[in-house]
Amino acid sequence: EDRGRAAGTMEPMVGKWISNLFSRKPVLVKGGAKVAEGEARSVDLGDPHAGGTRLLLCKVDGEIHALDSRCPHADGQIQSGPLEKGRYAVCPLHRYLFDPATGAAQGVACKPARRFKTRLEGDDVEVFI
Repeated sequence: EDRGRAAGTMEPMVGKWISNLFSRKPVLVKGGAKVAEGEARSVDLGDPHAGGTRLLLCKVDGEIHALDSRCPHADGQIQSGPLEKGRYAVCPLHRYLFDPATGAAQGVACKPARRFKTRLEGDDVEVFI
């Protein structure tokens, strides 16, 4: 009988744990929506050398996209600044181009760059990591 009650009290905790496992929490990037068209801006969420994340906010066709700044090819850093042809983020290590909208590498066999969902909040951007 006690076992049944204990299991019953665990159910809400397990459900919450599973929900948190598959949901991403938003991080607010102040002024993130002010990235200029055709540009990428580097943003550090915590310390990238101690478990944090460095990402790029890129603006293409009026939309803000967020990419992990680590190149999936050779762990180089995808650079901030002007986007190639106004639409592709560049890893300078081998000049690989990544589409910020999809993360897909352009013209090379490479895994896509990791993307994060974004949502505009005025001049700020919520990034779901």
